[in-house]
Amino acid sequence: MKKILITLGLAALVSSSQAQGLLNFVNSAATVITLTSNGVSIGTAPAGANSWRYELFVAPAGTATDGAAFVGTGVVATNTTAGRFVAGNSLAIPGTALGGTSAILIRGWSAALGATWAQANLNRGIIEGYFGSSAIAPNFLMGGDGGLGFIQPSPVFGGSNGIVPTGVNNGFTLTFVPVPEPSSMVLAGLGAASLLIFRRRK
Repeated sequence: MKKILITLGLAALVSSSQAQGLLNFVNSAATVITLTSNGVSIGTAPAGANSWRYELFVAPAGTATDGAAFVGTGVVATNTTAGRFVAGNSLAIPGTALGGTSAILIRGWSAALGATWAQANLNRGIIEGYFGSSAIAPNFLMGGDGGLGFIQPSPVFGGSNGIVPTGVNNGFTLTFVPVPEPSSMVLAGLGAASLLIFRRRK
């Protein structure tokens, strides 16, 4: 009997240590995503499941500045309604503790740039499109049990521990990044070559 109890205790300990935090990766009509081009707002991001991507990033609790500490979770949402994204409710988030606290942010981009933020970044300036990031929620309480009783996962936007949105429509903005025209690139190359020749003559 004692061996059985010890085995059950160890199994519970292992399962709790492997359990992951939960959240609802969605936004609401009060937190829609908007677009900007050349500093001018052009309205809500249009509907279309194949138009936009939004990836969730996490960092240690208390992280308040965007940087290398934020790691992509691979949890990517799309949108079928204008300005809204959804990947699902009560999603298990890799690298987060069940009932624990993490810093989170969301990065969005045009789907044509790639399936993940890393791919989109590689294509920045090669393929034109939109990029943007949300504010940071430095202490997001993940849903789960964590010894405290079940904690209902909060939406990433709003709530007492989510991202408190600011700006247009209380959401965040994706900004258009154009591809340089070939003529502009040629002129830049000529300018650089001229500087090199000038320096050598000196």
